[in-house]
Amino acid sequence: MMDRHKCIGIALSIVFILLATACGSNQTVTRTSPVQTGSTAYPVTITNYDYVENKIDFTYHKTPERVIVTHPGATELLLDLGLESRILATIAPYGSPASRIAEKYSRLNVLKAPYMPSEEALLELQPDMIIGWSQQFSPTGMGEVKSWQARNVGTFILSSTLLKTKPTLETTVYSNIEDIGRIFDIQPVTGPYIQNFKTRVAKVESLVKDLPRKKTVLILQDHFNSTFSLYDSQYLISHMVELAGGINLCENKTSFVGAEKVLAFDPDFIIFVSVNKNNFAEDLSNEEAINSLQALSELRGMRAIQNGNIINLPFFTVNNGGIRTIDAIEKIAVNLYPDKFN
Repeated sequence: MMDRHKCIGIALSIVFILLATACGSNQTVTRTSPVQTGSTAYPVTITNYDYVENKIDFTYHKTPERVIVTHPGATELLLDLGLESRILATIAPYGSPASRIAEKYSRLNVLKAPYMPSEEALLELQPDMIIGWSQQFSPTGMGEVKSWQARNVGTFILSSTLLKTKPTLETTVYSNIEDIGRIFDIQPVTGPYIQNFKTRVAKVESLVKDLPRKKTVLILQDHFNSTFSLYDSQYLISHMVELAGGINLCENKTSFVGAEKVLAFDPDFIIFVSVNKNNFAEDLSNEEAINSLQALSELRGMRAIQNGNIINLPFFTVNNGGIRTIDAIEKIAVNLYPDKFN
């Protein structure tokens, strides 16, 4: 059985192959105009991680002005926080960007590399900060964190991409937003932003707290070749299911398995981590995703599929770790317990 590192790598390789065909040429990278805040908040020291998940500090002496983002979920977050002028370049989204920031995303400089640029390509762009996945900062990837820090380039690994911890909203989504607020000196923005998220989650939890029986869930991704992956508790989506009042039946790492492994479970609902294999730049609609899953003959016998108890969450939503997280929790809860949300 593959470990989570390999699971993410291969799972992403599938969607990034599709992405390479969806995103054509590289746009010209131009320097963005710095925003003058006149702040006295610096220096500020942030504790983050290297690619093997050791904690590591970096001190910012001014607001980053040339940020490269290699995780589109982080790109969406920066755009939603009004930091688009700070983004030097990013990668294309893993599907449709969130509607409220889609226009902003379309105006960004998008790198040709579908998953991550090389260390050499990054050096040419001369960033002062890089935000991405933990795995991307390996010696054979974009370069190690300490190497970038030696060049006075800040790095920020999204904690939702760490492999050795069980992520929660507090340790991933909220903490990341708090750190972004400190790094860019926008705490008056990020403070209420986080509080809004917490208020929405608390409302969901209050509506599902006295359930006589919690619905069971399986979080399933189809790799289009009769193999599947199930998301276990090492993924943020599992905690999201818990907050929505569900129980994730998959407790162990179950990656790239045949239908017989999936059929060993009998969930009330399936969360389908959907990917549009014909057009990676667009997400599947709920109807398209449900039809796609119900068309798989090897899984047709599952009770949840027969009953149409399928919740469509696009790959980009499940692996976002940012602005889509609370929307997804609400969607899961409403589908599991519609009578609670009338």
